[in-house]
Amino acid sequence: MYPTIAEVLARPEVRSGGPVVRAGREALDREVRWVHVSELAEPAGTLPGEVLILSVGLPVADPTTDPARYVEALRAAGAVGLVVEIGQHLTALPGPLVQAARAAGFPLVELRRTVRFADIVAGVLARILTARHERASFAEHAGTVFRTLTLHRVAPSRVVGEAAALLDGAVVCEDLAHRVLLTGGTPDLRDWRARSRLAGPAGPEGWESAPLGRPGARWGRLVVPVRPAPGAGDRVTTLLGHAADALTLLEPDPAALLRAAHDGLVADLVGATPVDTEGLAVRARACGVPTGGDLEVVVLAGAPLPRLRALADAAVPDVAPDALTATGAAPPDGGAPAGSAPGSAPGDRAPGAAAPAGGAGAATAPAAGRSGDGRVVVLVPASPAPRAEQLVARLPAEVPVVAAVAGPGPFAELPALLREAHLVADARPDSAVTPAVPHRRAGLGVRGLVHRLRDDPRLLGFVEETLGPVLALGTQERARALDGLRALVDAGGVVTDVARRLGTGRPAAYARIRRLSTLLGADLTDPEIRTAVHLALLALPQPRSAESSSTSPIAAIRPSSGRP
Repeated sequence: MYPTIAEVLARPEVRSGGPVVRAGREALDREVRWVHVSELAEPAGTLPGEVLILSVGLPVADPTTDPARYVEALRAAGAVGLVVEIGQHLTALPGPLVQAARAAGFPLVELRRTVRFADIVAGVLARILTARHERASFAEHAGTVFRTLTLHRVAPSRVVGEAAALLDGAVVCEDLAHRVLLTGGTPDLRDWRARSRLAGPAGPEGWESAPLGRPGARWGRLVVPVRPAPGAGDRVTTLLGHAADALTLLEPDPAALLRAAHDGLVADLVGATPVDTEGLAVRARACGVPTGGDLEVVVLAGAPLPRLRALADAAVPDVAPDALTATGAAPPDGGAPAGSAPGSAPGDRAPGAAAPAGGAGAATAPAAGRSGDGRVVVLVPASPAPRAEQLVARLPAEVPVVAAVAGPGPFAELPALLREAHLVADARPDSAVTPAVPHRRAGLGVRGLVHRLRDDPRLLGFVEETLGPVLALGTQERARALDGLRALVDAGGVVTDVARRLGTGRPAAYARIRRLSTLLGADLTDPEIRTAVHLALLALPQPRSAESSSTSPIAAIRPSSGRP
């Protein structure tokens, strides 16, 4: 970086002259990009920009020189300060010159001993030329990095992460509504949207930024949300320009980036603890999610993710246009968000947090949870009235879905509400219907208990003892036997209802019940036996395909033997 006036005055060749600052002390942090010896009273057109002038005082000693005009002429010509040697031509700086410099805030320094200007010029210019070389090298390196990232069509998060790594600081990508889309480093996101609207080099925090998008089609900006260190402004501006060009050429969809930020927020909320909620609330507000009122949670599952998203997008604008729709997954065991590292705090991660330089970009799709299927999560503001169940009722009746509802509750309770809704969806995998019906935890009954105990060895043993002969059958025979048992328990043992559910006549239903009783070695007309079978069926994972049944804990205990 270029030296400041203060750093020039601290050099040995300058200190030997006994420098005394007579005016403009508050501006000594200005950068010096050149040093020049000048004795001209009107230096216009002879000086480069941001130059420190060295003089023996000839213009000041001339009685025809107006001190105020001389100071103004130096400033207009690009000078950042004046150093005058007292001795041969001046015994002291004239008072009017000192007053004029103080009035203009222009640094004025007197050297009380004779020095070699050539030594000062040589020493300072060596430092300036080194800074220029470093600046050019940095600009070339930054250009190469972002040009390479653009050519390889990397994720936008990778670009933001590389920018933060090169600056060793925080970088934020936001849209035109000042909602945070991506972050690199650890930016301070408190009151982000209000602070961002006031931001700029001349703003209260001195932020640097670069626009994103082609001219006439701007969609956001890239921001360094801190005031650059003295001398680092050019470095920040250069890097932001290269990174913003790379993001513009990658042509990301701002709406998709915002959805990814929402997905990441919801994923971290699922595994959050009360310690994390304050940081997550800051993140939520930064990406445009209100946190002031109560919220309800709707989790949609049981169908392909694109279909679930389409159903939610069709219903949300009519019922709750202020709702947040995100893609999620069932939380893994232990309650930590899928894909998070042990011991990491969800509240510490910013929206769309970019991976460290050299690593993969931030994931834009949540990792799979226990269920392995994608889900859609809708956070519905409960003001002016709860609308979650109304939203479920408005879902298009195109495909059967499981709709789980929790809340309302404040933002601090949102992690618990999300886990509750996911638990309901997990516990009712066979409840996908059209039109959708909202399910709450209060209606789970024994299903909720069985789901929470689903990996308990005692429950797994009970399922094996009760359904073991059925689970040992081949795939097709096993599926047919399980269908018959489910029809029997769902009908409450009423044979007429069993026949209707199986699509057969009563004699065939009686015969099927007898065969199942013989297979299990138990009398299925006994209500207590049917209750045990019902409990075992609830604990048995619901396969989504013929292959998936072999991955369940029960199948691991007794793999298929192909027995007839």
